Amino acid sequence: MNVQRVSLAALSLTLILGLAVALPQGRLFGGEDAKVAEFPYVTSLRVNNVHACQAIIISQTQLLTAAHCVSELGAKPVSADKLTVRVGSINVLAGGELVDVSAVLIHPSYGNFLHDLAILTLSKPLVFNERVNKIELPEPLEEGEVEEVPANGTPVYVAGWGEQSDGTTNYKLQKSSLNTLSKPLCELQAGYGYDSVLCLARAEKEGICRGDDGGAVVDDNQVLQGIVSFFWGNCGTKYPDISTRIAYYLDWIAANQN
Repeated sequence: MNVQRVSLAALSLTLILGLAVALPQGRLFGGEDAKVAEFPYVTSLRVNNVHACQAIIISQTQLLTAAHCVSELGAKPVSADKLTVRVGSINVLAGGELVDVSAVLIHPSYGNFLHDLAILTLSKPLVFNERVNKIELPEPLEEGEVEEVPANGTPVYVAGWGEQSDGTTNYKLQKSSLNTLSKPLCELQAGYGYDSVLCLARAEKEGICRGDDGGAVVDDNQVLQGIVSFFWGNCGTKYPDISTRIAYYLDWIAANQN
């Protein structure tokens, strides 16, 4: 395949750490404004107080994000004292509350975007309300079921502050709809069929872009099915977007929850 995989905005953590005056990212390709409290589990993950990725609330003290967002080198995380999350706001610049991160745990098998998952522990418990709340995790699957759940073509939704096709930025949270793509079809279209990956199909010039890393992939039942990982080439190409399949990691998540 001649398509070169390009990371999301947070691929190089050293670049992120240097962006002292970086601007927030814009909208999901083909997206629209999210409503207040529509995605109470979505937070802005900030490195040195600059928006870099998203983190998704799964309990009062823990969140999930993409491992590459918080990786210094492989499974070695960046120092937690560089990280904060803004909760309870669809404005990436203001509102809600900034909460410190006290610990970062990257999946031990993370590398080259496989097993692209990390758990963040907060310095204090969140107070849940209309604008701040957790997302439900999927039910445990039967053996051999992970490739089929969710089924091919299942509608899913992503919200984020990712870049728009014209490179403009938007401080307000954006949302967009996509469809899941089965492992065989993802292998056929992108050469990337793994049990641990949930591929996402959409029209060209739509989908995830720089700044959507760590975003939640949620189904119609408001269940977390994936965490946004990366896209191929430039944003909005004909190739599927890639997320980390949460059902594959339920045991690891449960073993490390507090």
